[in-house]
Amino acid sequence: MKGLFKNKSAGNQLLLMVCIALVGVFIIGSLLGTIVLSAITGIQSTELLDFNKLDFNKPGMITYIRGLQVFQFLGLFLVPSLLCAWFFSNNSKKYLGLRQPHGESYWIIGMLVMILAIPFVQWLGEMNRGIQFPGAVAQWMKEKENGANKTVMALLSRRTLQDLFLNIICIAGLAAVGEELLFRGVAQRLFIRLFKRVWPGIIITAFLFSAMHLQFYGFFPRFVLGILLGVIYWYSGSLWTAILAHFVYDALLITLAYFNPRLINEENTVKMSSIALTAAFSFILVGLAVNWMIKHSKTRYQEVFEEDIAPVDNRQ
Repeated sequence: MKGLFKNKSAGNQLLLMVCIALVGVFIIGSLLGTIVLSAITGIQSTELLDFNKLDFNKPGMITYIRGLQVFQFLGLFLVPSLLCAWFFSNNSKKYLGLRQPHGESYWIIGMLVMILAIPFVQWLGEMNRGIQFPGAVAQWMKEKENGANKTVMALLSRRTLQDLFLNIICIAGLAAVGEELLFRGVAQRLFIRLFKRVWPGIIITAFLFSAMHLQFYGFFPRFVLGILLGVIYWYSGSLWTAILAHFVYDALLITLAYFNPRLINEENTVKMSSIALTAAFSFILVGLAVNWMIKHSKTRYQEVFEEDIAPVDNRQ
């Protein structure tokens, strides 16, 4: 069974990945998750059909939401990623990029890239929120956005150290491991193989990474972050560096929100002019760091895809 679909084309493997993820979400996330969580909390899954009407003060509701995050991590990210690596390769660990980076500096540079990007991402977020959409489309987008935002805000508004710790694990930790495994470890690899070029694979994966969140007024910031994570993974040669960078970014924002609750206020916006200079400086520093990673990278296309059916060349 191991390596069963190794010789399939990248396009076919992408379709298989989507099918595996959908089955994982349905069986683990929907069926198993709701059964277990309903038994633990007494809350029925029907109560979560409309996120805008959720009562987060109801006993067990926060536990249910955190439980859903765990089952989503298992069903949508972890299990599908491991199955894809198993079916598409004879060496799952190598396939997913779970190895040491080319140099110790990449651990630091990867985290710095994400931290330095925060001002630029904030500025880009303000730009994104200013985009005007047609009435019906805007209403639909806002409904999707509000459902996701209310859930996150409910979790971040909890004011104990235990809640801070759980938020770092459930929001930052699970997202960092799960999303990087599926998007960078599997999807980005398949898109790079499909196009036989690195940057198209990174960009398309980042686009899908952002689109999957269904938060349209934060699409461009998340798209840029997806590109940076793809760059960190590819040029460091290690998925661990992208996982760490992703975790540090999310954990830092969660911690800042804990100590400064004003940051999670939906009405908390900033003037573009007040952050434009900082954003420009942020953009330059991130560009310099990315350039350093590219110049010092030892990642070679043919080494990454030596097990796959792909042209033997040196595409970097």
